[in-house]
Amino acid sequence: MKRWFIVGLLVAGMLLSSVSLSFAGDRVRGRWEGVAIGLGAVTLYNLFQHGLPSPVLPPQPGYHGRPVPPSPPVVCLPAGHWEIHRVWVPERREHVWIPAHYENGYRVEGYYQVRVYPGHYEEHKVWVKGPTY
Repeated sequence: MKRWFIVGLLVAGMLLSSVSLSFAGDRVRGRWEGVAIGLGAVTLYNLFQHGLPSPVLPPQPGYHGRPVPPSPPVVCLPAGHWEIHRVWVPERREHVWIPAHYENGYRVEGYYQVRVYPGHYEEHKVWVKGPTY
């Protein structure tokens, strides 16, 4: 509510100051109107940036005579890493029941079929823990 009240005052002030633009006047008046428009634009920007204040510089070291505590050290090393391990998966055989069906117009009775899955390598990612600090 307060924000919209301020915006309304700024808009009304800008409209009232722009009414007399068609009349010739001294240079200083135009300069101060430009300054007022600039300040109004900055205020509107600060009001509508979600209520956040404008960015401010941090205080200098030793501000108010208090020493600034040192920042903690930055740890750049991860606490581990990924390794890829190759694992051999042995051959696997599976007995599968094939039910009765028709092939080319002839009835084929049901039977067991042996399916063979050959051995192969698989790659697994493994997390190896590193030193803890």
